[in-house]
Amino acid sequence: MAELNPNRIIFDTAKKVYEGNLSKNDGINSLVMELNMNRGSAQMIIVQIFPKLLNGDQFTRTLSVDLFNSFLRFIFEDYGAERLKISLSALKLHIDYIKEKGDAKIKLRKIYLRYLNDLSVNDEPSIVDEIEQDEIANHLKHRTKSVLIDELKNSEISSSEKVTVNHKTYKRNNKIVALIKILRDFKCQICGQFILKRDGSKYIEAAHIVPKHKKGNEDPKNIILLCPNHHKEFDLGNCEITKHTYNEIKFNLNGNQYLLSLAID
Repeated sequence: MAELNPNRIIFDTAKKVYEGNLSKNDGINSLVMELNMNRGSAQMIIVQIFPKLLNGDQFTRTLSVDLFNSFLRFIFEDYGAERLKISLSALKLHIDYIKEKGDAKIKLRKIYLRYLNDLSVNDEPSIVDEIEQDEIANHLKHRTKSVLIDELKNSEISSSEKVTVNHKTYKRNNKIVALIKILRDFKCQICGQFILKRDGSKYIEAAHIVPKHKKGNEDPKNIILLCPNHHKEFDLGNCEITKHTYNEIKFNLNGNQYLLSLAID
């Protein structure tokens, strides 16, 4: 049997602690004894970094680029693409935090972008865009509805490809989608459901009525909010659009008829 590399041992030990199959203290002791790791480093990984990386939360302590690269690969192998997206969101928060402290983390950013490119295919929701939309929504969600509507109208008529929110630059289209999500309460417009994330926020996907590969844009009249299941059904199922105006869309989807509002105010 091939000997596990140290990074895999670190990951597997932290994973056992994360999943409740090993106590934090036993996990730390295991890394110290098996790899002769410094106790402080072992505690930092198991307690401060690993759980936040898997949960999509910001962390401030850092690891080597090699270890981060291995963690991302193992997360994809053991948990799949959806958990990798969550972990990449946490890593971006970490990179942005470190950058504010004067360290650009260029090598780590390259690793981050490589995994993003591997995940971003066809008309799937881009993880880059989803991360931006979440950040923007977090900054804007406490504003009043009238202010949000004005923000959306101003974003629609803007000719700029970039916008600034809370002193940070984002794609204008991602601000539009973030505002739509807030104004439509992050709910699937077919079933009214959403995914509740660990941090208490709601996850919902923005589906393009006219697909992006057919030049569909992110204007409210071309966006409906759908849960992942209905998004896949809308994209892959037998869908016939019978009416599409600025304010509503009517369509038959796998034998069911739907009338969804596209209005914002």
